[in-house]
Amino acid sequence: MYPHGKKRDWFIIGISLFLVLLITMMFRELINPVLIAGALAAVLIPFHNGLKKHIRPSLSSILITTAVVIFIVVMLMVSFVVIVANGEYIQEVVNSIFAWLSLGGGIFGMDLNPVVFDIQSIVNGIIAAVTGSIGEILGATAYYSIIFMILFLTLYLFILYGEQMFYEIWALVPTESKPKLSILNVLVSDSLYSLIIVHVGIALIVFVVALPFFTILGYGHVLFWSIICAIFALIPVFGPVIIIAFLAVYAISLGDYFGLALILLIGWPLLCAIPDWYLRPVLMGKRSKLNAVLIFIALFGGIAVMGVLGFLYGPLALAILTGVYRIYTTEFGGGHSPVQDKLS
Repeated sequence: MYPHGKKRDWFIIGISLFLVLLITMMFRELINPVLIAGALAAVLIPFHNGLKKHIRPSLSSILITTAVVIFIVVMLMVSFVVIVANGEYIQEVVNSIFAWLSLGGGIFGMDLNPVVFDIQSIVNGIIAAVTGSIGEILGATAYYSIIFMILFLTLYLFILYGEQMFYEIWALVPTESKPKLSILNVLVSDSLYSLIIVHVGIALIVFVVALPFFTILGYGHVLFWSIICAIFALIPVFGPVIIIAFLAVYAISLGDYFGLALILLIGWPLLCAIPDWYLRPVLMGKRSKLNAVLIFIALFGGIAVMGVLGFLYGPLALAILTGVYRIYTTEFGGGHSPVQDKLS
């Protein structure tokens, strides 16, 4: 049954789809910021719906988008300031590790002491390289500034009009197809919501847990280590492990085997294993109703194939494939599949 009794013009539909595909190929570099904006909007629209009851929708969208920008900028500035303020301490830690590695003839017969005492030359070399490439750096800065501007402008539009656009498109779906397509809709929206909320939540949990842990560890610079762990916690699975491994080597270089035991027996479980191997997949699966093992595979696979953005695309792809699987088992199987219950 066609909407409003009209017969579809497949020629126009075909031409339109071709033009959309052509434009998508031309502007494919903008796909990532647009998809990220859409994912953020899916999480923020409920807040927008509550806020627009008291103020104009456009103002609500501006305020929410501005809050996101401020949050990201503040987090980046705080991280940068803390890292810069602890620059000498970082060099001290690195020197301690290299000095330990250089004992007894170095590693594989290579003396690493020159690396330790020539850090200033390395820094000077980096500065010289940056100075020589200032044009490329400015160009890259301008490019990424435009990308971020597009991301946040798109986020503003998605928050303001996204829900309306969704319902307009949803109205075009044949009535008999809506119950099955809603399976995919719910899975994707719940996965996006849990993905962003859980990732940010895990980073905050790691930060809170890291504060007392590094206080007990006694290496000082508690805020620095806690912020670094929280930042790396945004990179699922691999991020916190890098910090723990680095700290373990640093403890060995100091001869602090009690600290090493604390790092491996307390720090690794609290900052790495529990957040990444248990909390992240379980919390994501609780909202999206997907199996925790599948979510873990999606996170690993997404990061392995697509890099850092894979943490977003991996679970999203899982949600889509799971939705398609459920639609097909419902459509052709004639009932609910027992496997669905085991994978949910």
